[in-house]
Amino acid sequence: MAVRALLVFNPNATTSDAGVRHVIASALASAVDLTVVPTKQRGHATHLAAGAVHEGVDVVFVLGGDGTINEVIQALAGTEIRLGTIPGGGTNVFARALGLPNDAVHATATLLDHLREDRQRVITLGRAGDRYFGFNAGFGFDAAIVRHVEQHAGAKRALRQLAFVWATTREWFADAVRREPSITVGLPDGTDSDRVAISIVANTDPYTYLGAHPMHLHPRASFETGLDLLTLGGVSTARIISIAAATFRGAAHVRAPGVQYFHDLDEFVLRSTTPQPLMVDGDYAGEHTSVAFVAVRDALRVLA
Repeated sequence: MAVRALLVFNPNATTSDAGVRHVIASALASAVDLTVVPTKQRGHATHLAAGAVHEGVDVVFVLGGDGTINEVIQALAGTEIRLGTIPGGGTNVFARALGLPNDAVHATATLLDHLREDRQRVITLGRAGDRYFGFNAGFGFDAAIVRHVEQHAGAKRALRQLAFVWATTREWFADAVRREPSITVGLPDGTDSDRVAISIVANTDPYTYLGAHPMHLHPRASFETGLDLLTLGGVSTARIISIAAATFRGAAHVRAPGVQYFHDLDEFVLRSTTPQPLMVDGDYAGEHTSVAFVAVRDALRVLA
């Protein structure tokens, strides 16, 4: 019996075009009973994936960036349907963290090999409130960076990854209040941390990539464990630059003064007295004063 598959693609993805989509769809259609559907607006990929779950499709392939993949994850989490991620965005953290090539055509060939060999992994997902995430989340400063980039979509298209460097610089120097400790961590043992300025959550390593260079912000994080949390107290500009640079060289930053590193957490809560931005998998997810984070183990089947 033929494998039934859906290919969801984002027609506005950063690094794919009609020619690439045609090659990928043809390759997949040679091996599976394939339906191809483009996304039309934000959130549409979740609707399409939910329809695939209802129809009993075997595999959902996604050609797009991390945002489109995150939308599909919302529908596939907790089901038996396998996810095949084909990188088509600017950074493609999730696909690359799974070990796939950062090229859409090569990744498609790899996924087809995995499908023929029935190779799959069952991985942990994070959940922030009611939103699943595959690789990272943030509450406060890093989420403000994502919010800024989303508010300047033209700059993101023109500058790609440099848009995040620009937004980081702008947020750091334009909002001095955000550098002050205002976030507390409610830990599983019922205790609360001292106030921190920055709180960043990961479900795998690396946290992101700058070009070909992985940023190992949470060096012990893994798809096979719970969530990792890194926090920083009040820090100077020189200190934050030093810590950020160290994440590209190894794990020494987790032992730096003012840094707290928590590994393999099942759940925790981040709170603030004032609303803070939330981001999941590089997507802005609104303003909140409290967000509960949960590691949902064995939540997603992926071809990898």
